[in-house]
Amino acid sequence: MPPDSTHGAAPSAASPEDRAFCDEILPRVSRTFALSISMLPESLRDAVRAAYLLCRIVDTIEDDTSVPLEVRRPIFAEFDALMRDDARDPTAFEASAEVFRGEWAEAALCSRAGATFRSFRGLSEAQREAIRPSVLEMSHGMQQYVERMVEAPLASIADLTDLERYCYFVAGTVGELLTPLFLLDNPGISAELESSLRERAVSFGLGLQLVNIVKDVADDLERGICFVPRELLSSFGLSVHELLDERQREAGLAVVRAICRVARTHLERAREYTCLWPTSASAVRLFCAVPLALALGTLGVVEQGDDTLRAGRNPKVSREFVTRLIADAQFVVRDDGQLLAYFESAARGE
Repeated sequence: MPPDSTHGAAPSAASPEDRAFCDEILPRVSRTFALSISMLPESLRDAVRAAYLLCRIVDTIEDDTSVPLEVRRPIFAEFDALMRDDARDPTAFEASAEVFRGEWAEAALCSRAGATFRSFRGLSEAQREAIRPSVLEMSHGMQQYVERMVEAPLASIADLTDLERYCYFVAGTVGELLTPLFLLDNPGISAELESSLRERAVSFGLGLQLVNIVKDVADDLERGICFVPRELLSSFGLSVHELLDERQREAGLAVVRAICRVARTHLERAREYTCLWPTSASAVRLFCAVPLALALGTLGVVEQGDDTLRAGRNPKVSREFVTRLIADAQFVVRDDGQLLAYFESAARGE
């Protein structure tokens, strides 16, 4: 679909095959995000899909620790060059990205990255300039932390402030990216409301990422990495090697709950962010509401048990819970009271 001409559209550089690939790969890398994007109007769908896939490409470069850092450094650099220069040929990036052999979907996304870059280049100039700086910021931040994690994979995060900084780069930037895209599609929003939205945008992504971190503690340690801050572990008399030790379970849970409290603070601001969008932007509210409700429900599961500290026992909400949240969301997004009640119910696991 060509971009909305009201955004100052540029001629599309993406072929029908490129669009088909992006449509097909999106639910394979994230069913939840694919569902959320499908709830957006057509004027936003292409832009948010392209932005998300760009973020997943750079996330794959960061996350695939089976590829040596000296190999990933030039791949990061080529990604950044492609983000800065819309005329640059992505062929060299695709060839270098063949080294990623992890999950099939992520590997395919990288080895056929040209489809995503051409889809991005087919967006309007306004949409591209809303996306570009945040994706570059994400990439630069990830590169900083990748260097740390190679040096000390189990001790790369110093304290809670450092953890929030890491989460800003990998997810808070997504909130910063989405907000100007949503504003382009809702031009009647006042300067005062825009300021309030931008103030809370980072928390939307940051809160979701913190929930991912607290639910994956054992799984991450099994992979040989740890995002739990060194200072926090030390304050409870723990080393990273004792975090999963049943004899230290109470101290380990105290560490997890400390991160949960930070996550809950950001999720509260994310709730404010969602409700600040006017009811005329109900599609934006719906897009935000579902992942936020899922995060609230997941955080409750983490806080109520100890599965996050048990290998192979990743805490998560039930499929029935997810189905109900998705079904209910569309009926509550136009009413502030009902939307807040929806979030409260999700947080209780109901």
